[in-house]
Amino acid sequence: MRTDEPLRLWLNQTIWNTWDRSPLPTETPEPPFDKSSADHPPIRPVVGLHGRQAKGYYDPPHVHDRAQFSYRLEGVAAVRAGGSAILLPPGRGVWIPPGLTHEVSCRGPAAYNALYVTPKADPQPRDLKVIDVTPFLHALVEEFLTFEPAYDEAGREGQIVRLMLGEIDRAPASAYAGPRLPRDPRVRRICDALRIAPADDRDIDAWAQVAGMSRRTFTRAFRAETGMGFTTWRQQLRMTEAAARLEAGQSVKQAAQDLGFTSASSFVTLFQRSFGVSPGRYAATTAQVRGHGR
Repeated sequence: MRTDEPLRLWLNQTIWNTWDRSPLPTETPEPPFDKSSADHPPIRPVVGLHGRQAKGYYDPPHVHDRAQFSYRLEGVAAVRAGGSAILLPPGRGVWIPPGLTHEVSCRGPAAYNALYVTPKADPQPRDLKVIDVTPFLHALVEEFLTFEPAYDEAGREGQIVRLMLGEIDRAPASAYAGPRLPRDPRVRRICDALRIAPADDRDIDAWAQVAGMSRRTFTRAFRAETGMGFTTWRQQLRMTEAAARLEAGQSVKQAAQDLGFTSASSFVTLFQRSFGVSPGRYAATTAQVRGHGR
């Protein structure tokens, strides 16, 4: 048995016995404040921070010399990294390896936890990774954020840090990481058009013609470039846009109509499947965040 296994089992038992599986809770101050990794030098292999971002926040393309793991407590962020457009609603996190260019934007106010991890810290993922943050991992991060910057690597605090990194490393990729953007210019042209007009309901044959490809070539190229079929990709794109619209204050009914859904029930079903909550509950939660951000 690994040396940290008893601690992991005890924490897991304690947390899951008291967790009600509601959205990740947090006590956050009202004024927005963002923090930079430069403000947190690597005194130890892992440093962490909690911050808030204001409505309309945008961090242009940049890189870090350390890995970054962040997840939203409230609000929604859109991250572009490694050719992917990643949506981060509450409870979904992204691991960005060092040296990978990425950018972040928020349509509405958001709260987040972030870790910066030096290459010598172990274990850690080596590639871009999107995961669903479990209550256990969230509790570990929250505990870590109470540590002094020069935490005791050899004692309990070091155990928790290694356990925290292990949970990130072993976590399976999220089933809903957002639509990946293609590199092939023919396929990218179609994806860009749908990003501008996600309600466009033209079928595969019509889009293949726009791309100047046969249906068979188009479907093969699309799957090779994005890792999924065209219909699934378009659904994920619409859900990404739906979350952003709800977070910005648009009504559920209007969002469904604007995104091309002919029935509210189909919209609600797909949203629930994608995010684990109904669009109404999601909208109500983000409305509370907007109130804090004023």
